[in-house]
Amino acid sequence: MKFPIITGILVAASALVSTVQAELKIASVDVNELYTKFYKRFDTEVRLKEYMNEIKTEVEKQQAELQKLREEAEALRKQYDPSRSEKEINALRQKLQNKQNELQAKENQLKEYAQTRERSFQELYRRDLALLFNEVQKVIAEEAALGAYDLVIDASAMNAAPRTKVFPYVKETFDITPQVLKKLNAGAPAGFDPDAELKKAGINLPN
Repeated sequence: MKFPIITGILVAASALVSTVQAELKIASVDVNELYTKFYKRFDTEVRLKEYMNEIKTEVEKQQAELQKLREEAEALRKQYDPSRSEKEINALRQKLQNKQNELQAKENQLKEYAQTRERSFQELYRRDLALLFNEVQKVIAEEAALGAYDLVIDASAMNAAPRTKVFPYVKETFDITPQVLKKLNAGAPAGFDPDAELKKAGINLPN
C-alpha cells in the first residue's frame, strides 16, 4: 500500500532533476585546440626556438674550443722523449699540466653553461606557457559570462591513466570553441591562418 507514496516521491525527484537541468546552461570548449591555434603561441615557439639555437651555437663553440685543448694536450704528450734533458722534460711536464688544468676548467665551464641555460630555458618555457593559458582562460571566462553559461567544460580533458577523454561525448551544440578562438586571434597579423601554420609545422590536431 506504500507504492503510491514511493511513486509520488520518484516523480517529484524526477521533476526536480529536470528543472535543474533545464536551468543549467552548459558549454564546452576544446582548450587544446584553442592553445594550438592561438596566434601568440606561434610567436612564442619562434622565440623559444631562437633562444635554443643561441644556446646550441654557444655550446658548439665551447665544444670546439674544448676539442682544440684536447688536441694540444695530446700533442704535448707526444713530445715526451726520455732522451731529452731533465730540464726539458720538467718544462714539458709543466706545459702539459698547465694545459690539463686549462682543459679541466673549460670542461667545467661548458658543463655549468649547459646546466644554467637548460634551467633558464625551462623557466622561460613554463612562464610563457602559463601566460598563454592565462589568456586562453580569460577569453573563455569572458565568453562564458557573455553567454550566461553556468558551466564550461574542457572537451579535450584527458585522464592520466588510461589516456581516455574525461568527457567521452559532448554535444556539438554546446561547443563555443570557434567563438573563443575568434576572440583569441582578433589581434593576429593580417592573413593569419592557424590551420595553414599548423600544416606548415606538420602538426595535426587529434579528432
